[in-house]
Amino acid sequence: MNSRMRNSFILFLVCGVFGDEVKITVMEGDSVTLHTDLTDMKRVIRIMWRFGEDDFVTGLLVMFESLIDKDFNDERFTDRLQIDKTGDLTIKNLRHKHSGRYEAEIIVASTGVTYKRFRVSVLDAPRGIGAGAGDVKSMSVMEGDSVTLHTDVQTQRDDLILWRFGDDGVLIAKDDKEDNKSSIYNDADGRFRDRLKLDDQTGSLTISHVKNTDAGIYKLKISSNNRQTQYKSFSVSFNNIQCCDTVEAVTRLVVTAVMGVAAVAAVIVLGYDIRSRRDEHKRKSDE
Repeated sequence: MNSRMRNSFILFLVCGVFGDEVKITVMEGDSVTLHTDLTDMKRVIRIMWRFGEDDFVTGLLVMFESLIDKDFNDERFTDRLQIDKTGDLTIKNLRHKHSGRYEAEIIVASTGVTYKRFRVSVLDAPRGIGAGAGDVKSMSVMEGDSVTLHTDVQTQRDDLILWRFGDDGVLIAKDDKEDNKSSIYNDADGRFRDRLKLDDQTGSLTISHVKNTDAGIYKLKISSNNRQTQYKSFSVSFNNIQCCDTVEAVTRLVVTAVMGVAAVAAVIVLGYDIRSRRDEHKRKSDE
């Protein structure tokens, strides 16, 4: 941090204007933008964003004229912060540890200091949520087999992976790489009990011993600090074609066998008839 910016931390002996605290509620893995509501930046000298309560306040970043300084060592916000030209602060891939008070100290030439305060609450990913729209990959499986729904990515250390099932988007699996914690959930009827497994490297979901009740829509969401949030959808259905083909093949085999037996019997009967006629003709000739 250069000396000019460092000096900007000195307490200004002016009367600050505090606005009402804005309350914001978000879900883990989401992003949030805290708005300064500034339109004319020509008179803005400095914007400093802080996080925390009372004696436990930490600096997040400083916007000083055209310079932006993020030289702070709070690992909770590593690779998570973005600031735009109006000083609006975006925090990506939120977790519970990011809940709390955020404050923007705004110094404007001739008008002094104003403060914008926000109370952000980060909630658990809901157990049920609308499945949403998007492209769907269709997958067909046989009952009793296993199926893997692939993320097609290598997970990063800050990823939050959420798997949901059904039209109601019931949460069935969560993998929080940042906290090194994976969770498998059983919905009300326990249909997936002891049959779900998350791949540690990719976050792919495997369902073993597939049942008819497992058919439906599976939704994947991957939140990350350094890449866009990714979404995938899978439609799992049961393949009865092979079963029908097997029955049809057996039926054809039986019919073919019956027809073969009938043909052999016909040949035997025909041969017997010809032989009988020949014997009768010979007998008449001898008389």
